[in-house]
Amino acid sequence: MDQDNTVLDYLKVDHPAQKSFAEHQSTVTENAAGNLTEDAHPARRERSSTDSTKSGHDNKTSTADYHSYMTPRLKSLVLWENPSKSGAVLGGSLALVLSCRWVSLLNVACAALVFGISGSFIYVNGVLLFNRITSKPAVRPLEKYYSRSAEFLHVESDTIHSRVDKLTDGLNVLLTELAKIVLVEDNQRSAIFIALSYTVWTLRTWFSTTTLLSLILIFFFAAPRLYLDNQTLIDSQVAKTSELAQQHVGKGRQLVQEKWTTVYSKAETFAKEKGLIKKSDKKTE
Repeated sequence: MDQDNTVLDYLKVDHPAQKSFAEHQSTVTENAAGNLTEDAHPARRERSSTDSTKSGHDNKTSTADYHSYMTPRLKSLVLWENPSKSGAVLGGSLALVLSCRWVSLLNVACAALVFGISGSFIYVNGVLLFNRITSKPAVRPLEKYYSRSAEFLHVESDTIHSRVDKLTDGLNVLLTELAKIVLVEDNQRSAIFIALSYTVWTLRTWFSTTTLLSLILIFFFAAPRLYLDNQTLIDSQVAKTSELAQQHVGKGRQLVQEKWTTVYSKAETFAKEKGLIKKSDKKTE
């Protein structure tokens, strides 16, 4: 009998104490409050390279407003809000482009490295040799500069990520607009770019690349300011030219349709005479 009681004691299972209804209701309320707190502060989504900070603005902006694609700094430069700064940027850009005609940038970079490193090499070893002769401690004279180089040459990762995001957004906008032009979203816009591309192609046969780039830079800095100063006159002339062009296009389209109708009727008559197509039977009532 004692053995049976021992077996029964071994087989006993400790059941958890049953909670009262009030305790159970309190647990449910706490869990619901915790879920609401977590939902009120959702996890922050990492920024994707395809996200654009101007997506909403770009949808509302007309494609004809070229200022919408410029940063405030670039807009300030091309509109000559600060003439001295715009002139300095234009002059420096022209000097850089024109210098490429006679000087290779690779040669300039390599020459700068050769002279810079050679000068530092001579200075450092000369100072070390002088310290040995005068029994001074052998300390490299430029150590204080390269030991603190992280303070001046260090690149912050946040800055790099911000620049990469801006560059990615700009490339996405550029590729999207290029796709719209190539796939002819707007006939007028695609025709304008065809004319511009043909103009640049033709000018390239007349001028060198550096000269053409210089002309494009001058046009880029001069055209927006000239347009704003003479906007009324330019808009009126463009409207007249556009109206004349539309009239000529309408006349040309009408002429082509008339010629096509004449040619088609002659071809149909010739084919019927030669028996290439059957003549339609006339229905008599």
